[in-house]
Parts: sequence; C-alpha cells; structure tokens
Amino acid sequence: MFIMYSIHYPKPEDEARLIENMHQVDELMSRQPGTVFVAPYPFKDSAKGTLLGLSIWESEEALRAALPTIQQLWSAVPARQWERQPAELYMLHSADE
Repeated sequence: MFIMYSIHYPKPEDEARLIENMHQVDELMSRQPGTVFVAPYPFKDSAKGTLLGLSIWESEEALRAALPTIQQLWSAVPARQWERQPAELYMLHSADE
C-alpha cells in the first residue's frame, strides 16, 4: 500500500476555490487504476488554516502512472495562486514493504 497526502495553505479569500479544485482532483484520482481510497473531501485544520488531501494506492507505481493525468488537471487552474505558501506533498510506503 502507498499513501499520498498533501497539506495546502489556502488564502482565506480563495479557500472555497481551492476546495472545489481539490474535489475535482479527488474525483479524477478515484477513477485511476490502482486507487484504493480517496478522501471524499479535504480535511480542514481551522486553527492552522490548512487543508489536507488524502489518497491510498495499491502501489507507488500505480500513483506514479496516474500523476501525469492528475497534474494536467491540477495545472489547468491557478490553484497555486490560491495558497499562502507552496503545498506540502508526502508519499509514504507501508512499513512492511
């Protein structure tokens, strides 16, 4: 198993747009081969003003195969302009691999 999660730092005035874009990306990810689970919504930390996206994949290879499609959608909108700082991306293998 392989987990990818991202932490986003939306500008308050652009948070709704960023959330909508995250929903679109999540929908696209859920249709990719090798997807096990995609959180149906971002998780919000109101104290820090961050959003977290989460997906679980059969393998890192499955995610990497889907990345060009995902990145194409992500880059089609100015999502990076909606953030106070660059998003953090984490990719984790299960410990027994």
